[in-house]
Amino acid sequence: MLVLGDGDLSYTKSLIPTLEKCWITTSVFLSKEELLSTYGEDAITNIRVLQEKNVQIEFSVDATNLPDTLSNQKYDCVHFNFPHTGGKGKISENRKLLKDLFRSLKAVVKPTSNIEISLLPGQGGTPADQEKLRSKGNNWNIQEAAAQSGFILCLVEKFSTRFYNLTGYRGKSNAFFCDTGLRHTFKLQPFRTSSLKSALQSVQAGSPIERYTKECNIPLPALSYQCNTTLGNFDELFSILIMDDEASHRAPKRAKTEYTAGIDEELIKLCGTNNKKMLFYPPNHTTVAYPPSARHDVSMWTDTATTPHITPVLLECAGLAIHKIEKREPEPYFNPTTQKYSHCFSITYSHPFEALSEEFMKTLAHVTVRESLSKNGFELH
Repeated sequence: MLVLGDGDLSYTKSLIPTLEKCWITTSVFLSKEELLSTYGEDAITNIRVLQEKNVQIEFSVDATNLPDTLSNQKYDCVHFNFPHTGGKGKISENRKLLKDLFRSLKAVVKPTSNIEISLLPGQGGTPADQEKLRSKGNNWNIQEAAAQSGFILCLVEKFSTRFYNLTGYRGKSNAFFCDTGLRHTFKLQPFRTSSLKSALQSVQAGSPIERYTKECNIPLPALSYQCNTTLGNFDELFSILIMDDEASHRAPKRAKTEYTAGIDEELIKLCGTNNKKMLFYPPNHTTVAYPPSARHDVSMWTDTATTPHITPVLLECAGLAIHKIEKREPEPYFNPTTQKYSHCFSITYSHPFEALSEEFMKTLAHVTVRESLSKNGFELH
């Protein structure tokens, strides 16, 4: 376990009764001399107790630059309580602190590590803040900071202050009130692939698709998909198919002439839900506590009033990131000068299992999707 920014080291001391068999490294931003000068006898006592328990103490550790200021190790769990830039910091400065923190953490954690960061109510910017929830521009937006480095928020719970001497208010030895503080738990789960085709060929072990293909002795390359509709939720947009003739013989209750039929029904039985994104992940896969979403529009000209079939392109370039495709207006606008019709689609991006940052979704919508549509002959405007 790694503890970051532990003020006078009282938090690490409070963990000892419950973590006797756990190897702990604790750290502070101050040098040893600065720590003793700031916290006096409390720090001296805490250092002595921790050393008696063989806790490794590291000084002058910058949480935003861990590779250069922390010993070279990988940790199963990281705790950082109430990070702050010091003084009456600006929102932008604390957002940058969190962003740099998660970027730095990638170098010292394992793929399965838990990252636990505690904040005061209203700082995090998630629905867990409840009545303390602030406007989007007035919180630290911790979920976005984490997602930019591939971490997902999987749990928010009340922070326990038992046995913990709360000090460090505005970088000083003063105590502060945080009985309503919230602990945010993150896991490393970067977004792997946008393409639905790629997702079908690289499904995770234990997922319904992987289990089905193994049980039926079907090679993954035999799986493909067909588009069902232009509009709707992700679950409605496509059906998974077995495209290989030989593979169709190995599938249960399937005649040779039916090898292109959808297998969604069998997969959904294995999955136990109609959410098709769950077909690609094992049952115990970590879910995002509050999946972020973003909606972006894309408009195009066509020669007819018929709704253009953009789903194949979107599934290929944005696949698992898509949540819903809607049409902005029931009828297209007709330009009498150009004799063309304008169609506007609203695309919502979201993912229940992997990190989608606002930055990523914006790039996906304004660069990847637009470039893919243009390459496929759609006249965008």
